[in-house]
Amino acid sequence: MDSKERDEIQFVKDLILRNKRPSSQTTNRKEVTVRCPYCGDSKTDRNHMHMYIEMMPPFKFYCHRCNVSGVLNTQTLRDLEIYDNNLSASIIQANKTIKKKTGSKFKIDKKDTKLNKVDSPFAQNATAYFNSRFNTIYTNDEIVDKFKAITNSAEFFNANHVNVPTNSGGYTLYDFNNSIGFLSSDGSHVIFRDLTGRQPKRYYNFNLYHEESSTSNKLYNIKSGIDIMKDEITLVITEGIFDIIGVYETFYKDKEIDNDYIFAAAAGKGYNAVISHYIRMGFLNLKVIIYSDADVKERFFRNLKDSSLYLKNNKLTIYYNTLEKDFGVSKDRIKLRRVII
Repeated sequence: MDSKERDEIQFVKDLILRNKRPSSQTTNRKEVTVRCPYCGDSKTDRNHMHMYIEMMPPFKFYCHRCNVSGVLNTQTLRDLEIYDNNLSASIIQANKTIKKKTGSKFKIDKKDTKLNKVDSPFAQNATAYFNSRFNTIYTNDEIVDKFKAITNSAEFFNANHVNVPTNSGGYTLYDFNNSIGFLSSDGSHVIFRDLTGRQPKRYYNFNLYHEESSTSNKLYNIKSGIDIMKDEITLVITEGIFDIIGVYETFYKDKEIDNDYIFAAAAGKGYNAVISHYIRMGFLNLKVIIYSDADVKERFFRNLKDSSLYLKNNKLTIYYNTLEKDFGVSKDRIKLRRVII
């Protein structure tokens, strides 16, 4: 790293520490800590900070409380309530410098992400798993179209010119062929789910890019056409992808909802991150409904409401499934309990 790069990084660090309160450096001076704007951070101590920002381009951040992650850009600085044009310009310049030096570039462009429909034993297996989970009769083409599913990973990787990640021995890190995947809202990630029960991890988040693209990169939504000019849009949120599909299949599939609903899964990003994502898209009047995992206490949602600038003055409806731990199941295994905050 040359002196110019060190100066750029130091400038970014100094501006964050000066503009954000509370904030501090870690002992090794390689990260800056701040309070997370997405989960609201600690409620018992307003000086506790769980979001760590790497002081190295592209300035990745991670919250140890809600697991939200991404990289700093103009929008994330606004989420942090840091309004400093010099800081935004410095981050952009530092990222340009590192990209020029390393030759870093995207593997594929978001607009070119192709969801292919290929009939194969792998696709049939993935479709059969999907239908058995929700007691449905979708075809492979239908779950690809409606739910942005990847049922044949080899063909998907080939169509999008993506190299499959391998370890130092050349072996793939995950059995993608025997998995079902779902494309994230912005097309930057695929969230794969193992179908064999034999892999060390059930889920694998596959980044289609060399680096994180934004704070919303792993959010997922069921495909729908939404009129941004509607007086009110209902935003239905769950934690996991299978949960939002289960909710849609059980409560909304057969209703005349006229594209007034967004069905989204946080996928580890935090509920506030989902809400902020759609507000930034221009949906200013959102009715928020959350279908929660059973182990998330009501207290969590009261704190969420108190910490959210949008939710603070709006009603929040929470549903729990009293028959199972979540909603990623067929409708006969769901019974609702409602909480209004």
